[in-house]
Amino acid sequence: MTSTAERAEKVLAESLKWEKLSIDVEEGCGGGHKFRILIVSDAFSGKTTLQSHRLVQSAFGPLMPETHALTIYAYSPEKWSRMDEAARQTAGCADFA
Repeated sequence: MTSTAERAEKVLAESLKWEKLSIDVEEGCGGGHKFRILIVSDAFSGKTTLQSHRLVQSAFGPLMPETHALTIYAYSPEKWSRMDEAARQTAGCADFA
């Protein structure tokens, strides 16, 4: 049986080529799962935060019916490499980066 995190990784891999991916899932929360995703991909280079999030949401489409909440941390490799620990902490993703 495939875990929810493995299924999320699979749907993201089908649409986005990523360099770094971390997925945290809190299962069965009020009618769905709570996902927290950190993804670093060239697909986000030159994109606004909103554009990057829309790419992730689009890729995540097959899992949306069972999703209660989706928190996205999406960065280009360049932006990710410039972020130090303090910046990652401020962004809210240092604990699972």
